[in-house]
Amino acid sequence: MHRKTVWALGLLGFCLALAGCAVSPKKVTVPTVQQVDLAKFMGPWYVIATIPTFIETDAYNAVESYALNPDGTIHTTFTFNKGALDGPPKKYEPKGFVVPGTGNAIWGMRFVWPIKAEFVISHLDGAYSETIIARSARDYVWIMARTPSISAERYQALVQKVQSMGYDISRLRKVPHSTPPPAATPAPAAATDRTREILARVAPVTATTLRERIDTPAGRPVILDVRAPEEFAAGHLPGARNIPYDQIPNKINELKSMQHSEIVVYCRSGRRAAIAIETLLGAGFDQLRHLEGDFEGWRAAGQPVSATP
Repeated sequence: MHRKTVWALGLLGFCLALAGCAVSPKKVTVPTVQQVDLAKFMGPWYVIATIPTFIETDAYNAVESYALNPDGTIHTTFTFNKGALDGPPKKYEPKGFVVPGTGNAIWGMRFVWPIKAEFVISHLDGAYSETIIARSARDYVWIMARTPSISAERYQALVQKVQSMGYDISRLRKVPHSTPPPAATPAPAAATDRTREILARVAPVTATTLRERIDTPAGRPVILDVRAPEEFAAGHLPGARNIPYDQIPNKINELKSMQHSEIVVYCRSGRRAAIAIETLLGAGFDQLRHLEGDFEGWRAAGQPVSATP
């Protein structure tokens, strides 16, 4: 039998197994968050640990990203490297369906039509920085956070929550993630396919055009620098506001007043800007733009740079 056929049959079997627990609030036996603000929940989540499905048993750098579609469904993008930190990239794009009357905490996740698997938000902190996705079958579970690593204390607390739900925590696998660069260290210059894919979803703006806009107060957009504070202090675009990309999810409510305003996002080379843009798109921001060349391109073009004393 052809290898791809075998894999497709395996995926179908996996989906059927997931669907064994029907998506019905009356059948959910794991804890359920009382109310989930979907806009705040959108964006990327790093998988810290999991009792894995067969497709992610050897996943590295696993990230689950959510974006709210106009029809209320959830566009889900699950990416990881297979077998090693630098292994071949993998991507799956199931669709989430929020079950009405559940406070947005119970979803049906569809990998293959028409099968929907149970997806329960069983834990979510007030800052929307950590979550646990569980299932009544106690077969799979995901501990996720907004950052690729969390403190040992928080990790143990989340593991205890999983155990209290009735899971066998000996099956938990901690997901390795590439060590992120220190805050003041520039991000890699090379854009990944994923970065390019996200940036292609928003309109670009050149350094020259943005400079003209900055010099015209009536047409000046909001400029969002998503680098680390140390980088921002060393030099940034005039009038830019600094919110590091990994803090955007916690700042969504503060930014809501600008949801329909033009916002130009930049970092050093595009990677962090892409993550921030994906988060903002998922939260309904509809006038986003990306600075071509980011800060390095701006500076190379001889445009003015401000610094914080």
